[in-house]
Amino acid sequence: MRRLLGKITLRGTGLHTGLETELSIEPCDSPHIMMSLRGEEMPLHMLKCEGVRRSSDYVFPSGQVLRTCEHVLSALYGTGIYSGVRVSADGGEMPALDGCAKTLCAEILSHSVIDGKDIPRVKISSPVIVSNDDMTRFVCAFPADEFHITYAAEYDTVGTQIYDFRGSDDYAADIAPARTFAYEREIEYLRSHGMALGGSLDNAVLIGEDRIIASGGLRWPDEFVRHKILDLIGDLASVGFPLNAHIIAVRAGHELHLKLADKLKGEMNIGRD
Repeated sequence: MRRLLGKITLRGTGLHTGLETELSIEPCDSPHIMMSLRGEEMPLHMLKCEGVRRSSDYVFPSGQVLRTCEHVLSALYGTGIYSGVRVSADGGEMPALDGCAKTLCAEILSHSVIDGKDIPRVKISSPVIVSNDDMTRFVCAFPADEFHITYAAEYDTVGTQIYDFRGSDDYAADIAPARTFAYEREIEYLRSHGMALGGSLDNAVLIGEDRIIASGGLRWPDEFVRHKILDLIGDLASVGFPLNAHIIAVRAGHELHLKLADKLKGEMNIGRD
């Protein structure tokens, strides 16, 4: 577990809104990760979460929405910060930055120390699964003695990619630099529906019909599935506690990730009082 020592402030453009926004991550006395937006503050695990608009969005009791939180939460959990921080973004969406968690990880690691204290890790006693109607896409959690993800993703042009990540692996080196991506053919549709307005080759990779468009080239041949693991770690942060479980995901996304997190919270009665 790590402990944040000082405030981190980063400015940038929101991936979906295209608006300038300032991200703030600062130490606080709470035993949880606190989410704050325009004077409203709640523990992360008590907020309603939505994953239906190509991002993980958190809804406050007033109806305010803090959008695209997955990379920030992934960076926190990936570096071992599970509590004692307040996260806010004044523009209502997290800045896209480099389209991954690389910059965030570097900032967190330079502003934190390893803490001898630890908080209990949540364990499950039986499998938990969520899926689409025909089970072609699913995420499940199995009992395990450590945090472990196996992810299988499949995309046109790219093909099938499978990656295995354990909590003891190097998140900052192996997962954090994996960038978000979209199909080139989808961009016009996404923008016409108020999404990807801040997307560019500075913060995303494009999958074309017969090519991959990436600034500087791909960082790994399997960068796509590594980014899915980045997203999944951030989405599972909404459980509110670090997990000991083997998560297996097949062709999933934010909506299924968050449904699994919500089902885990319900079965373990987390954030219900």
